[in-house]
Amino acid sequence: EKMPRRSLLFLLGGLLALSSLSPTNAGPNANSFSDSAARPMMKNMGGDLNVGNVIALANNPDPNQAYQDDCSVGGGICQYITFIVTNVVVGLLILPLTIFFFNFVFCCGRCCCVKRGRNKQGCTGGRYPTREYNKLEGVFCIVLLAIFMLILFAFSVAGAASFDESKADLDDMLDGIGELGETPADFKNKIVENMAVLKVDIRASLQPLNVVFDDVATVKSSVASMRTKFTTLETALKSLAALIEGCSFTDASCTSSTRVANWNQCTAGSSYSTHSTTGTGKGALLTNADTSPTCKDATSGVATTCKCAPTVHGILTAVTTSIAAIPSDSDLDGLDVPLPLDELDDTIDKAAADFSKPLDDFQNTVVLTTKETDVLKGQLNGGIISLITFLGYSPAWYVIIMIIVALVLGAPAPPFRDNAKFNSCSQTCWWVAYVMLTLWLMLFVWPLYGGMTIPAVLLEDICDVLPVPGGNAAELMNILQSAETDQDTQNLVSGLIEGCLLPLPPNKGYLWTAIPGNITRQFMRDQVSQFNTGNSINTSDIVKNLRVLEYTKSYKDITPTIAALSATDYSTFGFTFSPTYSNAATEQTYFQTNDLATAVTAVKSASADVDSQITTTNTASAALETSLGSVITTTSNVTETLVDSLWELGTCEILAEKYQGLYDPFCNIAHIVGASWGALLLSGCFGMLILPCICGVSKRMYQYQHPFSQQQDKLAQEGGIIVPAPMGQPVAAAQGHAVGQPMADTVAVPMAVAVAVPAEEASAPLAPPPDGIYPKIEGDKAEGGQ
Repeated sequence: EKMPRRSLLFLLGGLLALSSLSPTNAGPNANSFSDSAARPMMKNMGGDLNVGNVIALANNPDPNQAYQDDCSVGGGICQYITFIVTNVVVGLLILPLTIFFFNFVFCCGRCCCVKRGRNKQGCTGGRYPTREYNKLEGVFCIVLLAIFMLILFAFSVAGAASFDESKADLDDMLDGIGELGETPADFKNKIVENMAVLKVDIRASLQPLNVVFDDVATVKSSVASMRTKFTTLETALKSLAALIEGCSFTDASCTSSTRVANWNQCTAGSSYSTHSTTGTGKGALLTNADTSPTCKDATSGVATTCKCAPTVHGILTAVTTSIAAIPSDSDLDGLDVPLPLDELDDTIDKAAADFSKPLDDFQNTVVLTTKETDVLKGQLNGGIISLITFLGYSPAWYVIIMIIVALVLGAPAPPFRDNAKFNSCSQTCWWVAYVMLTLWLMLFVWPLYGGMTIPAVLLEDICDVLPVPGGNAAELMNILQSAETDQDTQNLVSGLIEGCLLPLPPNKGYLWTAIPGNITRQFMRDQVSQFNTGNSINTSDIVKNLRVLEYTKSYKDITPTIAALSATDYSTFGFTFSPTYSNAATEQTYFQTNDLATAVTAVKSASADVDSQITTTNTASAALETSLGSVITTTSNVTETLVDSLWELGTCEILAEKYQGLYDPFCNIAHIVGASWGALLLSGCFGMLILPCICGVSKRMYQYQHPFSQQQDKLAQEGGIIVPAPMGQPVAAAQGHAVGQPMADTVAVPMAVAVAVPAEEASAPLAPPPDGIYPKIEGDKAEGGQ
């Protein structure tokens, strides 16, 4: 028939233990609470915004008209603003005023409108039961109150645990904003610092290479000597040919000193059978003052057209071809392009300046840097945040504790049953809890809820729009496209956010491709191109100017023919001659053994000098070619390394890290404010549900102590309204006390005698009793003031 006593005590003890837990240990994670409860609740109530609509509205030439048009069709922006305004007004004004006026009427009805209502306890009732309550109903009320208390405790702890951490997250968020704002300047400083290191490293790599270009002068000297020797050979061949073919007929003489200049050269075709001038020409004057027998008729010995020496012409053509192929000094100077190390610093500084300009432009668009955020951090007061947390949530715990104490002290179990002192304290605790809960809801919960609506909704919406590190910016791009944002802005957002901010290791983006400025790898290569020898020297020029055996090939191919020349064999010169005139044998013998032999010897000697110089020049040129090839490869590698180093300066790893360092605390703050907003809303709702539960449970707990059948007597005892004893029996005699003694000290009215009567009956005038029948009642008045 009765509620089990031990079960009630266990329930009350559990609630008391739960109330003593630390909020930071009991509170759920703000992000989890926001995602699972506060944010869905906010969206369902209308706090869900399409940012693209806002951007489109802001870009509209007439935003006011666009907003009105949106409201006329029940658009999302209008609903969103209505949601915010409604919650602010409800939280700051409507609910606090409603609670105030309700309790004002409630208190006036109890305190001012007395002797009315059921059981004559006031227009709005009183602390005592007005009817006999069903025991099952009482248990249900207590269980319902316990459930509401647990829910209130959970949500208040969730809000407190979330909001109390906001100071640290605010600091982290401001640090993240400031550091992100400093990123362009940090990149620029990083570039400058790394450029200084690059200058030293690149100079150390390139300086030894310039020694190679000293060998160009050696090759030039050797080539010049080879050219001279080729010229000597060419002259010797011409002198040999003129000795055989004679001189121009206009020449007065054809001596060894003039015959080359006045050579009557055979030029017709490959056979060289026709002289360059008409007429018989002049035979070369020999050392014995005779003329060359090759210019005499074989039979008569009379002067005639000279023989041609086609073999000599062939050799001369090969030699002339090789001479023409020999590189000139200007050709070789084209290989002498030492690296401009004196321009290295200026070139790298110029590259840094080109890289820095877009960073400077970007920095100029940044509003907040560490300078501004440090000032804001200094203005943040952790004590205020703790005070808001305390006032916003902790009164709920004290209310719960007071309710638990009231339940325990009013429990219908020893030692609390029939203990007037404990029962009185229990009743006091109920109304302390009621007043405290009312003031908390009216002064803190709902005003804080209204005040937090704007930051909670806006911050949560911004966090929803911000791309998650490691994710993509597809949602943000869709928003920008729906808002008809210009293409340049979309490209900047796509490049900077998706290509630079979001990639996480091992992936990484590069700032150069993310910001406007057209900085590419090729752009960087162009900036340092003068340090790549391959850009200054064409490989074909190296082959053409340093491959000695290739450009002297014509001569080298003809050297066997030169070696075969014989003064005693006219056929080695490409003609035949067998004179029969008188004295022909003597003249021919002299010619072959003296002048012709001397000319052949001069040719072979000059050819030997050319061969020797070719070998020398080829050795020097081959060494230079190898060195230049190494220089080209090395400078190509060095400059490519330089380009890679410059490119790596723009890696977004630091920027992505800074973005993540901003995203996490910012969204934590958003979730904290959102979770606090949701916790205040739920705490306020369940707190208001607890108010009537306090009234109902307090009366039912009173009835467990005092059955309804006895409460009329109890009311009379506590109110001091006592019905007179039966007529004819003196009160003093009936009660065993002397007449005239104070009742508070000497009179104990038995329950059988003291009968409670309605207040109006008790206060009605009675007939004056005989003197001495009633004792004079003095001393303490019972509770109720009557």
